[in-house]
Amino acid sequence: MKTIAPTLRAGLALALLALLLPAPRPAHAADDETLGELHGLISNWQTPRARRLLTPLLADDPDDVDLRFLDGRLLFFEGRYTEALTVLDALVAELGDDVSPVIRQFRDEVATTQETLKAFDEFVSPDGRFRIRYMGRDALVVPFALEVLQKTDAVLAEDFAWRPEGQVVVEIYPEIRYLGAVSPLTEAEIETSGTIALCKYNRLMFTSPRALVRGYQWRDTLAHEFVHYYLTRKSENTIPIWLHEGIAKFQEARWRADPGAPLDPPEEDLLARSLAEDKLITFDQMHPSMAKLPSQEAAGLAFAQVHMVIDFLHRRAGYGSINRLIAALRDGQKMDPALRGVYGFDLDGLWLTWKSAMARAGLKTHPGLVQRSLEFKRPGDPDDPAAEPEPEYATIEEKKVKDYAHLGELLRARDRFKAALVEYRKAMVLGGDANPLVQNGAAASMLELGEFATVPATLERVSAYYPGFVTTHIHLGEALMKLGRDAEAVEAFDRAVGINPFHPRPHQALVDLYTRLGQPEKAARARKTLETMQ
Repeated sequence: MKTIAPTLRAGLALALLALLLPAPRPAHAADDETLGELHGLISNWQTPRARRLLTPLLADDPDDVDLRFLDGRLLFFEGRYTEALTVLDALVAELGDDVSPVIRQFRDEVATTQETLKAFDEFVSPDGRFRIRYMGRDALVVPFALEVLQKTDAVLAEDFAWRPEGQVVVEIYPEIRYLGAVSPLTEAEIETSGTIALCKYNRLMFTSPRALVRGYQWRDTLAHEFVHYYLTRKSENTIPIWLHEGIAKFQEARWRADPGAPLDPPEEDLLARSLAEDKLITFDQMHPSMAKLPSQEAAGLAFAQVHMVIDFLHRRAGYGSINRLIAALRDGQKMDPALRGVYGFDLDGLWLTWKSAMARAGLKTHPGLVQRSLEFKRPGDPDDPAAEPEPEYATIEEKKVKDYAHLGELLRARDRFKAALVEYRKAMVLGGDANPLVQNGAAASMLELGEFATVPATLERVSAYYPGFVTTHIHLGEALMKLGRDAEAVEAFDRAVGINPFHPRPHQALVDLYTRLGQPEKAARARKTLETMQ
């Protein structure tokens, strides 16, 4: 999964243009310096401070054009789109032919967002911290998303020794076209780069897992975007893209794990091969956005690199030094002197020192691993979340292995599980134990035949190689449940929920498992989720 940070200094040009516009206006208490400060606060997402400064100025001079435009901008960045559009429409109508292109263009962007999201429902957390907007069946995602947000909020506040004030707006989009409509990205760029989430305009924006054929690890993605939110607010929007993405990638698993979570095998494999071939993505190539890289593989490599850059810095001097670097950039230092002051090397020195460290780190390639891309649903694709996607025969290179697997699939479809397992085992002998199609076909047949004890070993490598492959976790959960290994089964089914929460089987199993484990509240939540699906 790929995500991108806010466009650095987004909106700053807009602020400067707005200040240069020849807008006849009556005298008021806000001079040009104050107006510039307000535009800067909004562009840098310091919305509570901007609102405290703007409110008395508007009260003193409610008809001022500059202040009303600022109010429209601030309302938009506060996530209050309808109110923002009302203010801007009134301004455009009043100014008529004298309205500036900046105001008109911004008004149109606000109108697009308001129109795109007007049918969304919303949920506000009991403490008021989170406002989550969603549509239709994505109501099911909301309680799981809230859990991730609350856990992430707690650990980030500790790691960064700081917590942004105010309410956090979160939007869940049912299809990628929504993300394309409300962001600068086109649908083609979203698919090319695998960008499924953004932190932009002072809010978290992510695509529902139901928009993808096999779902995706959306909980880590949501946490990743929340890290970007923290960083933009804490740094006042001064961090370059490589540092933004590196910290977000390093921190995306913090809601569920200690710092320094290792790379997943696909990421490690890609980075190890690219280091050996000296085909890394430079910091400059990552600018202005990971979403502009030419492929999902290139974006994946860039994310793996910056993850390990931050891992390197964290191991060297912990969160204290990372926070000092952020503070130095916030206070106006350039990257080279900021790095030298905190770590003793400049950006070129970081690159060389990090590459040397990676050469000694013993990164491994993973034989048999196939780099898989996110696959987005198309109009007319089946909408049954429990349906198995089409087999990915293209992931199998050897013809005999592909033939055995294909025959296994045909036999399994005819409920001839014993014969199917024979063919899958032939494929495994020739092709190894690392193809999700082959191993999951074999596991499904074993489950039907009651061979539960052989399933965990069969799925061991594909579970590690492809952590985002939901079928693996469901099959593993079924086997562990039958073997009475209930706590492990819960972990497997929970991982499945974190990829495709719309699949009913994990929730059905979790009702039984939590009941058996004496956790009635969690059993009730799983039961309620099932009811939401009906």
